[in-house]
Amino acid sequence: MKNFLLLSLLGTATVTPVWANPFAPTGENITITCTSDRDGSDVILTRMGSSFQGIIETTDISGDAMIFPGVNSLTFMHIEGDDVMTFVVHFDTHDYDLSVQGPHAGNDHGNCDV
Repeated sequence: MKNFLLLSLLGTATVTPVWANPFAPTGENITITCTSDRDGSDVILTRMGSSFQGIIETTDISGDAMIFPGVNSLTFMHIEGDDVMTFVVHFDTHDYDLSVQGPHAGNDHGNCDV
C-alpha cells in the first residue's frame, strides 16, 4: 500500500520543462527583453549566472536587482533612492507587470520575448 501511494503521488507530479523558465539556473548569464504595451519602450533583464542577482535596464533606470523566484514567474526588485521597482515576469503568459513605489510611483505592463 505504501508503494502504491508513493507511485500515485509521483505519477501526479508535474515537471516544468527547462524552456518554460528561461531564468532556470544554468550557470550562464541570461537576458530577456520586455516591451511596454503603454509606450513601446524596452526593459532588459539579466540574471547573473546561477545566482539570484541580476540587472534591470530601462530608458531611465539601470542597476542591480534582487531576483525572487515564484510559481511560473520571477520577480526582479530594484531599489534606487526612495523608489522601489518591482518587475514580475510571468512565464506561462509571456507578459510582465511593473510597479514603482515612491516619489516616481507608476505601473506598466507588456510582453517579454520568453
